[in-house]
Amino acid sequence: MNETIQQMPVLSRQESRVHRREAVPIKCRLPFRDEESTGTCANVSLGGIRILSHASLDTGTPLSVHCRMAADFKVSLSGHVVYCQRAEPLRFAIGVRFVSLPKWQQRIFKTMVDELKHNTAARDHSSLVVRVVADSVATAPTDPSQSETAWPALTDTASAPLPPGSLESLRPRKISNRLRRFTPNPEWVTAMDHDLQPYREHIWNSKLVVQTATGELSLKQVRGWSIQFYPFIESFPQFIATYLAKAPDPVSRAFLIDNLKVEKRHAEQWIDMAKGFGVSRDELFSTPVIPEVEALTHWLWSITTRGSFVEAVAATNYAIEGVTQGIATAVIKGFVKYHGKLGVFLDKKAYYWMENHAAYDDLHPYEALEMIKSHATTQEVQERVKHAAQRSLEFLHLALESCYVAHAGPDQDQP
Repeated sequence: MNETIQQMPVLSRQESRVHRREAVPIKCRLPFRDEESTGTCANVSLGGIRILSHASLDTGTPLSVHCRMAADFKVSLSGHVVYCQRAEPLRFAIGVRFVSLPKWQQRIFKTMVDELKHNTAARDHSSLVVRVVADSVATAPTDPSQSETAWPALTDTASAPLPPGSLESLRPRKISNRLRRFTPNPEWVTAMDHDLQPYREHIWNSKLVVQTATGELSLKQVRGWSIQFYPFIESFPQFIATYLAKAPDPVSRAFLIDNLKVEKRHAEQWIDMAKGFGVSRDELFSTPVIPEVEALTHWLWSITTRGSFVEAVAATNYAIEGVTQGIATAVIKGFVKYHGKLGVFLDKKAYYWMENHAAYDDLHPYEALEMIKSHATTQEVQERVKHAAQRSLEFLHLALESCYVAHAGPDQDQP
């Protein structure tokens, strides 16, 4: 360890606001060479962390940062030292900037930070381990036996109690006690994710999603898509149950069983949302479904029954759930603009479906991807996995666009 003290750089206003810093004091271990120092994480953001420690490091030193929150999440991040300055007579402040974080790591880490803000008990059981890496560029460990993020991912552990207002308390279900661990993506997965991104963007940028988010979509169209998609939402747990029996290992079965417990509540939550927009149960249950939405449902019935286990997981948990969080995050912003219109009363229950999918479904596709990586071991299977995911996204986009057109037109006053 070098005892040279670096001056803390002055950040511009724009740089300082890229990522909001959160004061979440948690314990740190800094095992450097033959020494091990301890410290405290003073604040954290998606951009980096500030550590108070007896150790000092040169600017530019590459690091790997292993984060563990209670027993629920583990993730490894890459970064480097951007400053080291004297903070107290016997301690230093070390600024670490994260580098090259993929979106899945950003989402997991953001979930951790949000939870640690509100949950004192979780902070007491969380820790950071900061290591210097030998290479000039910091990288996360790739040897699964040495990685903090090694799969298999799901083991039963105790979880800290959660106070009202925390991220987990928003979930209308028992908190999962599964331990999430994530492995680095092989080249074929990285390529697949890159190729599928335009299909996700088409969905997120579809007129139905964008105009609902801004409140510009007519109330007739909002009611239309809430009616049209109900049979699909109601069928989704049945898709999962169809390929649960195909699960080839206990870890995959545990994930699917937990996911099934979540999904079975979603149909009733969708009914509450539709009711808030003035749609009756009779309309949901009896209105004919347009062909494009029915095609989406039939496609998932087909791939989950006749397809392999990994194809079914790719089509549902990876593709559909993977894009749903972005849809929910966008459209819920526009709900407030419809509240108070004729026949619309959006109470707390009306927000449940979108709130919950915006809050916690972001990890499901990454857990599903771990199952895919474990069992899609040949090029032929990997190509089928990509096709299944792409086709789901294509059918979903078609269904959204068709709903937009089918229910277009001016709103009609209701008595």
